[in-house]
This record gives sequence, structure tokens and C-alpha cells, in this order.
Amino acid sequence: MLLLSKFKISGHSMEPQIKNGNTVLVSGIIYLFKSPKKGDVIAFKNLDGKILIKRITKKENGKYFMGGDNRKDSLDSNKFGMISKDKILGKVIYTLPAGRQEF
Repeated sequence: MLLLSKFKISGHSMEPQIKNGNTVLVSGIIYLFKSPKKGDVIAFKNLDGKILIKRITKKENGKYFMGGDNRKDSLDSNKFGMISKDKILGKVIYTLPAGRQEF
């Protein structure tokens, strides 16, 4: 879990909300006090250890189904399966437009 970190988005899976080239600020502090819920946009590590940004679309038996907002162009839980809470790094709390690097 991250206290506070930023990630540059590479890809189109979260468009239109988060675009290719945007930078997102992610906080893990939020999940120290409450559980992730359906609709949250989060950063997590997939089985390959790659960090992805996706939306929680379903919670079932303590695991989370992840999906991209751009369903035509998104690697999601249909491909890599549901994730457990220990893979969640934090919630996206701010999106910076492409081209700007500082918060």
C-alpha cells in the first residue's frame, strides 16, 4: 500500500476520464480507514507485478473485479482474474492533464 505516489498513464483503457499521458496521484491512506468499493479507481499490481489503473466494477468473496472505462480497449479481470485487497496500492485521488508534471 502506498501512502502517496504518482503514476503516468500509458494507454487508453480508462478514457474518457483518465487519458493517455495524464498523471494520477494515488493514496493508500484512504484504505487504512475504509475498504475499497465498487466504482473506486485504483492502482494495483497484477499477477505479473505490473501496476495498472482500473475501476472496481464488482466485489465478491473479498476479491475485486477490475475493469477499464474504455471497454473496447482495456485489459481487465476478464483476462487476468479478480484481485485481492493485498494487491491494491491505493485510490486515484487526482488526475493531472497530459503535459503537466507537477501537482
